[in-house]
Amino acid sequence: MGMFWTCEETAAALSDYLDGVLPLGPFLKTRAHLFNCPGCRALLATLRALPALAARAQEPEERYRPLARQALEGALARLARGEAAHFPAASPVPLEARRMLEERPDFAIRLLASTHEQLARAGAPPPGPYPLPRATLDRLPPPEAWHWLEAEAGIRKAELFAEPQGSVRLFLVHAPPNSILLPHRHLGSESILVLDGALDDRGREYGPGEWIHYVDGSCHAPRIPASGCWCLTREEGRVRFMGPADWLRHLRHAS
Repeated sequence: MGMFWTCEETAAALSDYLDGVLPLGPFLKTRAHLFNCPGCRALLATLRALPALAARAQEPEERYRPLARQALEGALARLARGEAAHFPAASPVPLEARRMLEERPDFAIRLLASTHEQLARAGAPPPGPYPLPRATLDRLPPPEAWHWLEAEAGIRKAELFAEPQGSVRLFLVHAPPNSILLPHRHLGSESILVLDGALDDRGREYGPGEWIHYVDGSCHAPRIPASGCWCLTREEGRVRFMGPADWLRHLRHAS
């Protein structure tokens, strides 16, 4: 180990750091790295919240209201308040995603591209409990057949499509306001189309109609602002969470 620790070295020491059992030398290196690294500070904040998250994972599913009812009530409330509709902004398809569309356009990437075009043409958010254009919904299983799963930070996702071998999957994702995703690395590509709300990543905020693409090996920890976020996400390959968050996630899914 050098004089200054890397993110990997710091992440490996954070559990002992929180427990107050680090020797003085590693403790000082950890403090110095945390002072200069926003990503590792975010990981530390996540680890502090993990005990409550683990306890929550053991609670019965009946604790949660059906997301469809929650989304519908939110849409009706916005209509009752007479809030002005925001207009999805057209955005270019990222270069890497354009290459995928040209070379090997599977169903998930084609549906993502079609939805992106529809949002740019529509000029207003689609009506209904889910912010998906009707033409997109018509190509998917009916919403009542979607199986919703809960991930970290209260994020919920419904798998809409999966290739037989499971390497490519398409999700509708809802992230609540002010949530933070765990730092993770993509072992495969990921494309995100923001449908409603916003997503903040690496200092930039992405709004409705914007397409974000992450190549194999990308590492990040997106944040969700007060607006919350709905997005359509194509995942290829697996995701590896960084530091102790990885083994805790495996523990949750094994229970």
